[in-house]
Amino acid sequence: MAVSLNTGALVLYHGKFAAVTAINKEKIEIRVEGGASKSVRPKDVEFLHRGPVSSLPPKLLPEPDCAELLELMEGETLPFADFLLLAYSADTPEAAASAWELISRNIWFRGGPEAGVTGRSPEEVAAALAAREAKEGEKAAREALLERIRSGAVLPEDRVNLREIEQVALGNSPSSRLLRDLGIEATPEKAHHLLLRLGVWDFLTDPWPSRAGIELSEPDCALAPLPEEERVDLTAMTAYAIDDEGSDDPDDAVSFADGLVWVHVADPAASVTPESDADNEAAARGENLYLPEKVVHMLPPEATERFGLGLQPLSPALSFGIRIAPDGTAKLEKMVLSTVRVERLTYHSAGERWEEEPLRSLRQELERFRERRRADGALFIQLPEVKLRLVDGAVQITPCFVTPERELVANAMLAAGSAVAGWAAEREIPLPFVTQVPPEAEMGGGSIVEMFALRRACAPSAVQCSPGRHAGLALEPYVRVTSPLRRYADLLAHQQLRRILKNEEPLSAEWLEKRLVLSEAAALQRRRLERTVNEYWTLVYLTQHPEWTGRAIAVDRQDDRLTFLVPELAYEYKNRFGGKVNLGEELTVYPVAVDPAALTARMRIDLHPAAE
Repeated sequence: MAVSLNTGALVLYHGKFAAVTAINKEKIEIRVEGGASKSVRPKDVEFLHRGPVSSLPPKLLPEPDCAELLELMEGETLPFADFLLLAYSADTPEAAASAWELISRNIWFRGGPEAGVTGRSPEEVAAALAAREAKEGEKAAREALLERIRSGAVLPEDRVNLREIEQVALGNSPSSRLLRDLGIEATPEKAHHLLLRLGVWDFLTDPWPSRAGIELSEPDCALAPLPEEERVDLTAMTAYAIDDEGSDDPDDAVSFADGLVWVHVADPAASVTPESDADNEAAARGENLYLPEKVVHMLPPEATERFGLGLQPLSPALSFGIRIAPDGTAKLEKMVLSTVRVERLTYHSAGERWEEEPLRSLRQELERFRERRRADGALFIQLPEVKLRLVDGAVQITPCFVTPERELVANAMLAAGSAVAGWAAEREIPLPFVTQVPPEAEMGGGSIVEMFALRRACAPSAVQCSPGRHAGLALEPYVRVTSPLRRYADLLAHQQLRRILKNEEPLSAEWLEKRLVLSEAAALQRRRLERTVNEYWTLVYLTQHPEWTGRAIAVDRQDDRLTFLVPELAYEYKNRFGGKVNLGEELTVYPVAVDPAALTARMRIDLHPAAE
C-alpha cells in the first residue's frame, strides 16, 4: 500500500473520499470531504487512484450497463484498476470514484480496491434489485406521508403510521422518527398539537392519564365471600345515604336514635382482608380516580355492588354511635358490625325532608359540633367548586354550592372521624390519623381574596400512625373512616377497627406505616392527575362554547402578574394586565385563545361591558 501512495492520490478514509496532500515518514496528510485536514497512518486509508484529485468528492461518471459488464467479466475477479477501465474506459480519479460507488451499492458487484471486484450471481442481483426497489418505494411512500402531514391532508390509511406520534403525545415514547423528519421536537405537547391539527385526534382524546402512567382499567381480582359473623340488626333505624345526583358509590349513611348520631359506613373490609389480592391492588391505587370521562375504582366493581349502602335491600356496615356533648365534642359510645336498611337521597331530596326526623335532630346535634369546631379555630374555606362530566362528547360544568344538606353530611363524617380517633387514641390503637399544621400567619375575613390567600397558606394534611391535631378542621385527633370504598387509608382504618371488635391481634403501627407509604403516594398522584384533567376539560368546555363570557375576580398579585378566579368554572389563570385592577375587583372576561393541549387560555378583559 505504501508504494501506491503519492501526493494527490485519491483514497478512502472511513468510507469517504479523501486526497493525499503530503507524505511523511510514518504518517500522511489528507484532505477529506468538506475541506478539513487530518494526519493519519497509511494503513488507515485505502488507495483508489494515483490522482491528481481536483475536487472532493470527485464528479461521478454515468453508470455503465451493469448487465453487459457482468457478461464481459465472465465470472472472473478483476483487479480494481482493470475493473474501472472495463467499466468506464478511463483511468482517472473520477472513474475510480465511480467504480467504488458502483461496488459499494452491493447490487451487481462485490469487492474493493484491495480484494478486487467480482460479479454477483443472477439470483443475488435479482434479490438486491428487488430490495432496492422496495427500499426506494418505502422512501417514496415516507416522503409522500411527510408531505401529507406538512400539508395537513393525511389519509385514513396513514393512521397506523401516525401511531408513533400518538405514543409521544401519550407520554409512552420519548422519540419519533416522523417528528424528527418533520423538524418537530418530540414533546407530548407538540405531538398533541400536531395530532389535533391533522384531525387524527380531537379534544375528546384526553392524554393526561397515560402521561401520568395511570391505567384506567378497573381492578380485576376476586373478593373473598362475606364471612359468617355476628352483626347487630339496625334495620329499624331510618338511615339515609345522601349524595350528589348520579353518585354510584354510596359508602356512608346517617341516622339518629336514642340521642346518638349514627354514621353507618360500608364494610368492604369484611372481604378485603390485609394483604389479600384486592387489598394489595387497592393499596397500589390509593383511592378512586374521579375524572369527568369516567370513574376508576380502587376496589373491584363487585365491592360497590356488594357493600354500597342502599344498593341492596340490606347492607353490611360498620356503624358508629356518636354522642355530641353539650360542649359540642363528639364521643364514640357504640361501634358495631351491623346490618342496615338504607334509603338513598340526593341533597335536593334531603332538603325536602329537612323538617322531618331523623334529619331535624341530626342537624341540631351536628350544628353544636360545628360551632365547637368554629370556636376552636376551624378554617371554613369557601371557594367556588364545580363538578365536571363528559356526556356524549359535551363537557358539562355544574356548580357545587354549599347547602345545609351538604353541611350536615360533612359534619356527620367529621364527627365520626373525631369520635373514632379519640376512642383509638385513648386506647393507644394505631390508625391512619390525619394531621395538619396551622398556617404560619393568622388570616381572617370571609372575602374571596382572603379565602384564596388562606387556602394558599394551608399546608397539606399528613397521614401518620400517631394522633395529632388537624389545624384546619380544629380536631385533635382525627381519622378518616367514612369512605372505605373510595380511599385506602379509610379501608386500612376499618381493617384495624374490625380486628379490635373481633378481639384479634391489632395491626402494628409499623405495618400500617408501610401500607400508607405506598397508598398515599399513589393517592397523591391521582389527586394531581384529577386537577390536571379537570383543568383540561374546563378548557375543552371553552372551546365548545366560544361565545362564553363570564366574570373573573382578581384574587392575588405577584409582581406584575395577577391571578384571576372564574367562579362559574372554578378556574384560575394568571394574566399580566396592564390596567389598574384592585384585588377583589370583578371583571367581565371572555376567551380569545384557548389551548387545552397546552393547558392555557388567554382571556380578554372587558372593562366596559355592555349593559344588560
